[in-house]
Amino acid sequence: MKPIQRQCWIILLALLVSPIAFAGITDGSTLYASLSDTFEPGTGTGSAEVLSRVYLAGEEHNYRGNYIYTYLISKAQVNLSFFSVEILPDVEILAYGWDVDGKTPLVWEPVNDPDESKIKSIEAFFKNPLKPGDTSATLWFISPQGPTEADGSLAGITAGQYNFLVGKVLTPNIPEPATMLLLTVGGLLSRFSQKRKS
Repeated sequence: MKPIQRQCWIILLALLVSPIAFAGITDGSTLYASLSDTFEPGTGTGSAEVLSRVYLAGEEHNYRGNYIYTYLISKAQVNLSFFSVEILPDVEILAYGWDVDGKTPLVWEPVNDPDESKIKSIEAFFKNPLKPGDTSATLWFISPQGPTEADGSLAGITAGQYNFLVGKVLTPNIPEPATMLLLTVGGLLSRFSQKRKS
């Protein structure tokens, strides 16, 4: 096999196993929840906007009935190379990737806690930093669990200064057993009271 053919096969194989990158991940889906937050300095200076949106995948979608979590970073006042979304315990991530519009990351993938072998976050690294005025590609992942608020972070270096920004994002949540019990009891009481009224 010629070297050029070998390189083409390697690139094709890399594309097949890399996170999915395409436009229209939310096509045919319904907006379920949205949160826009200004990330402020935990260390250093600057700020940036992160728009979190959660969609319920429609009937025609490959992941119908699951939730599509999307993140868009904009209005940065400093260079940003890193973005992280907290993943709460026992949450499943079925697929992940990014939309083709905007500045794309080199990496966007779940990160495991080495002690517990559970996903603790999903993180993006931008080889070419997001600079003031840039907008990121829409980063996304799919989970069967519905949303709650959790921590997010952004980081980067501008003029030799390290800046670490923190804010809130939407992330999947598995209700605690006690919460599930209360929801079940509430549903049963509601049905019982409706039957008594009839």
